[in-house]
Amino acid sequence: MVSFITAKVMEFLEKWIKENGLVEVDKGDDYVICREGNNTVMYRGLYLEIPTEGDVAKEIALMAKDRVLYNKYYIVTTPEVVNFIDGGLIKKLGIGVMVADDSSIKEVMRSIPIETTPSRGRDADQRIEHLERVINTLEGKVKELEDKLNQLTQVVNELRRGTQRGEETARTGVMEQGVNVQVPDNVPSFIKDNPWLGILMSKSEST
Repeated sequence: MVSFITAKVMEFLEKWIKENGLVEVDKGDDYVICREGNNTVMYRGLYLEIPTEGDVAKEIALMAKDRVLYNKYYIVTTPEVVNFIDGGLIKKLGIGVMVADDSSIKEVMRSIPIETTPSRGRDADQRIEHLERVINTLEGKVKELEDKLNQLTQVVNELRRGTQRGEETARTGVMEQGVNVQVPDNVPSFIKDNPWLGILMSKSEST
């Protein structure tokens, strides 16, 4: 099911495409492919309700894998998500960015055109190798963020266990401290040594 935000952004995008004279050749729920002169342009939506740096990096890594299929490539997103995009990395990929707010859409970073014609041979291979290196960098960054998240989770769990141990120690201390009461000599030792005996006798005396 397409979210309201996705539908609204795509509506703004299609209006912008018509106003700028691009020819729409294909579209889906979260993308539009256009012709701009001799260039094929991909506009791919990136929408996350609760964006994080790790989730955004994962999405961009997936987009980077089909970057070489299009002369130009744009991420279409919202102001909340754009703050988590690594501008340096997407610039290396030649990916542009478009941001949609409540009423309009605008280009905030241009896509750098690349050659997709196989006849370029060596140049195309070098470009693919470069893109693969950037993808590896993105994937490494995602792994680093996941490792940091796991470390933070372990620290939180240790703190919780430490708090629980502290509470248990405090309760045990109260029980062992007991209350200073006089126990008759004829009481058996297994009862006399019970830490709860003092507490019970103290309560009975107070009443």
